[in-house]
Amino acid sequence: MSRDKQLKIVVVDDEERAVEGLVELLKLDGFMVTGYSQPVRVLDHLQREPVDLLLTDLKMPEIDGIELLRRVRTLDPEVSVIMITGQGTVNDAVAAMKAGADDYLIKPINIDELEITIARIREKRELLAQNRILREASRDQVEQADFIGRSLVMEKIFRALRDVAPTMASVLIEGETGTGKELVARALHRLGARSEKPLITINCAALHEGLLESELFGHVKGAFTGAVRNKQGKFALADGGTIFLDEIGDMAPSLQAKLLRVLVSGEFQQVGGEKTHYVDVRVLAATNKDLRAAVAVGEFREDLYYRLNVIQFTLPPLRERPGDVSLLIQYFCDKIAKREQRQVAYPEREAMRLLESSPWPGNVRELENVIERAVIYAKERPIAVEDLPDYLRVVNDSPAIASEARDTEGESFISLTLKEMEKRMILAALERCPSKAQAARELGISVRKIEYRIKEWR
Repeated sequence: MSRDKQLKIVVVDDEERAVEGLVELLKLDGFMVTGYSQPVRVLDHLQREPVDLLLTDLKMPEIDGIELLRRVRTLDPEVSVIMITGQGTVNDAVAAMKAGADDYLIKPINIDELEITIARIREKRELLAQNRILREASRDQVEQADFIGRSLVMEKIFRALRDVAPTMASVLIEGETGTGKELVARALHRLGARSEKPLITINCAALHEGLLESELFGHVKGAFTGAVRNKQGKFALADGGTIFLDEIGDMAPSLQAKLLRVLVSGEFQQVGGEKTHYVDVRVLAATNKDLRAAVAVGEFREDLYYRLNVIQFTLPPLRERPGDVSLLIQYFCDKIAKREQRQVAYPEREAMRLLESSPWPGNVRELENVIERAVIYAKERPIAVEDLPDYLRVVNDSPAIASEARDTEGESFISLTLKEMEKRMILAALERCPSKAQAARELGISVRKIEYRIKEWR
């Protein structure tokens, strides 16, 4: 029982002799033990110092054991409780366990049974403590990747990340642009068994079909004009590790069939080659499209969809977790100030109100861009409203600005949907600015997002 010496135990029974006997016995076993004959004194004790284990009689005149258990758990939910009963009826045992007792013993107490019960509770507490440390450690690892959140939906995602990361299951990550799909992929890789192996990323929407096939599977010399030497593809580079296929919904049907072959058998052939290659790769994929709908209309292979969608993560847009905005703002302020080697600048009250009430159609990525711009403009003073993009004040229905907020067709932004509002603000910025880069800076978004939206509208 030597490992239990640090366990802090409180014994309570309205019979003083019973208390004295248990206290003396447990002290001989090396525990730190305090005994009381009045249940109310246990509550006073808990308010002064923590307790690991409570041994309490069930039948007591002042406060019975079940009521004491409830009050103790209100003060400290992690206290373990053993209920002691002299009657030994099934009903007493059931009532004790239903109330939340960890175990129960029958008077007269068998010493061996008591020691075994305490040892079992100790092991349970040690396991829970280890799990708590592991959860916090993995959470820290997740949050190091800019993946911040305390909302219920984000807590659920964090738990799923910890459960799924150690497996070899394929994962499909869905969500709007800017919600952090690549961050999820990186967290899954880093928390998994293949973290020491490479994570290879490729954007399927950025390349046309022929070039994408070469990038994925490689090519042999002379396979096409410009193929002056053999080239390894992303799958070969990711062998033993993980490959992340971003924007998988934009992959051409012919390539979908070849990707399915890799998922089923690990086999592929290079462009222009005849030799079959084998790889051991975990596949993570992401999309901002509804792949199930794409399957229904024949734009995406159903068999590939189910191969990719063993585990699915659906990331919420930032507007659906407004409570996380302030956390993200603080994180980005700290991160950008550290990178730029300047004093941290946090938003003033009015600027914070504006940031927290914005719908963020560009999600976390848009918020980070806005904060980066604001930190630079603020020059180490608190971030003010004037450091934020004008469109934020339009979207937030500021009366003074909204009355003048008109697009090129003269229609008020306020009457539009978020998607329409985003489109008209981007088009208006492009009309005003000499370049996409300047328009992106003014809007607080990336040039890539502007180009993606233009492609989408066309």
